[in-house]
Amino acid sequence: MLYELHAHSSFSDGLASPLEIVAHAKRRLDGIAITDHDVINGSLEALKYSSPDFTVIAGVEVSSVQGHILALFVRELVPKGLTAKETVEAIHSFGGLAIAAHPYDRYRRGVKDLILKLPFDAVEVVNGHTFTNISDPAEVCLGAGIPMVGGSDAHTLREIGSVATEFKGDFVQAVEAGAVGVKSRPLFWLMVNHGVGIVERKMR
Repeated sequence: MLYELHAHSSFSDGLASPLEIVAHAKRRLDGIAITDHDVINGSLEALKYSSPDFTVIAGVEVSSVQGHILALFVRELVPKGLTAKETVEAIHSFGGLAIAAHPYDRYRRGVKDLILKLPFDAVEVVNGHTFTNISDPAEVCLGAGIPMVGGSDAHTLREIGSVATEFKGDFVQAVEAGAVGVKSRPLFWLMVNHGVGIVERKMR
């Protein structure tokens, strides 16, 4: 199974609607989480297009005080502006999974070493918009036994699935067991398409 865990729709700063995203993702993936910035409406709309052969996960990318955190399997909006600890606690109280997004990105806000101190369910070790890290998240997670996932951070249709999480069986159980892998396009491809996406978003 192959899931995209980090994608943005037109409900935040993405270019495509939830319907367009799901329709596109169904061509190459088994599931997707739409994780708009601090809004959940697009993700909830996308749930309408889930089907027996394609899973849509309700989610949001939450802006905590210390960095961005993906909330998966939540149907209520986790407030922004909380501490990372409070954000993780809120996600868990809603029955969701808390995933540290691009934790060591040199230029974007990540929770950094808090991945070692807070009960994150997994850490995004490959992100389609992260090209330099201040520390290697995979190395840190391997040393600490933290489950690792990947996501494209897609803002355009072409980016969807460029970084995805691979697993067998039930997704949540696979994450809990650390039995997930990351499948990614080459770095050059990610960089070029990220750049093209920035231009497209500025021109819309």
